[in-house]
Amino acid sequence: MNLPERLRYLPENTCIIGITPAPHAPTMITISHIIQPFINSVLKYGIAPGEQVPTFAHPEGIPIQIKIAPLIADLEAARKAGGFMAHGATFFCSFCLCTSNQVEDLNLQSWTLHNGAEVRQQGQVWLNLTTKSDREAQAQATGVRWTPLHSLPYWDPVKHVMLGFMHNWLEGILKHHLRTLWGIGPEETQRADEEVEKDEEWTDADTFESASELDDLIQEAAEASAAAAGAGAGAWADFEMHDIPPPTPSPSLTPSQQSDSTLTSTPSEQQPRPYLFDVEENEDPDDLDYMPDNGAGFSFTDVELQAIRNCISNITLPTWVQRPPANLGEPSHGKLKAHEYLSLFTCIFPLIIPEFWHSPAATEISHQHLNSFYHLVAATNLISSFKTSNAKADAYTNHYSQYRSSISILFPGSHSKPNHHYAMHNGALMKYWGPLPSLSEFPGERMNGMLQNINTNRQLSMLSILY
Repeated sequence: MNLPERLRYLPENTCIIGITPAPHAPTMITISHIIQPFINSVLKYGIAPGEQVPTFAHPEGIPIQIKIAPLIADLEAARKAGGFMAHGATFFCSFCLCTSNQVEDLNLQSWTLHNGAEVRQQGQVWLNLTTKSDREAQAQATGVRWTPLHSLPYWDPVKHVMLGFMHNWLEGILKHHLRTLWGIGPEETQRADEEVEKDEEWTDADTFESASELDDLIQEAAEASAAAAGAGAGAWADFEMHDIPPPTPSPSLTPSQQSDSTLTSTPSEQQPRPYLFDVEENEDPDDLDYMPDNGAGFSFTDVELQAIRNCISNITLPTWVQRPPANLGEPSHGKLKAHEYLSLFTCIFPLIIPEFWHSPAATEISHQHLNSFYHLVAATNLISSFKTSNAKADAYTNHYSQYRSSISILFPGSHSKPNHHYAMHNGALMKYWGPLPSLSEFPGERMNGMLQNINTNRQLSMLSILY
């Protein structure tokens, strides 16, 4: 963080601590397993004056202190790693106690905000519970679960979780306005679904290969069963390693009751190991669009849409700005990138949209659309700026609140997403952290893309040796 921003996130200046296992997104439990060893390593460097570490200039050692802040991730990962519930939960917000039926509420002053100390205490209560059902009930009642990050005494479970300027605003608010409210390019979702269905179709070769693999698995299972029969008490090795007595199922319990009978030993002075069983949790939907959208029945005319495309083609842009696709709205251009949404709403649309809605012949509804668009662009300019202040943060909140009020009137068939509620907290984040683009997900996403392009030949464990 001592380096200037142009150098800070270059691959050669970035230390990759670990990579979550493929091929699926990890659950909250898996993420906690991955984070815990790292947190343990950082903790010994977090106490003043720090740990003595030899450096080039000080081979005899110099005290080094390390602290973690903030947590920057996409919305799904931030909730799993930060100890909060998913978007479909009753208490879905990591910043306040608004429930899912308050997603349309715009009165910020009436919201009860999360408190970092209280969240940490609720996470500890969740950790001390010994059954899966009790933990699920506690999480549903509070919206909070324990995370290894709670072990850091200086880390604020609320203020230090970033919302994510890229995913929340660019690929959330702006994308929703373009695709859903304006109806430009709604085929993107349909086309993606068709591609997924096509990819999931099995060929004869797939069927033959699957049958061959199944035979191998059956043979391996038989060999494993024979080995287990000779091993005797080896089945309890995992519990013995952690000094935790194995559960003894009662003959009177049903299988479901047996599996829920215990997670860990009874809490004592020594804190129980929180994650022994890496089981799939009953997560709420993580998709921000989990609620069906009825649409708004709004669309630009062919003439207006062509004028937008002409503007994209003819506008003069800086050489470092990638031009959005000139056939905007057609399926052939594929998925828009986050920075293309930013270019559209800050450079291109402000030049052409007023020509449609600010004319002597414009109707009252057109003036309302223009006013709504103005508040959206004003909020976008404020949140995407690399300079901010408390006054600008308040201006952002004011513009965004008026934008949300306007779309509820102009697009009555379209409801707010959780993303819309989250964005109401960006003003507070701007006051606490400063300019949000400086702490965006862009560097991490670029690094993810570089790592994903490495050909590992499905041998991810060899990555540290090969590179």
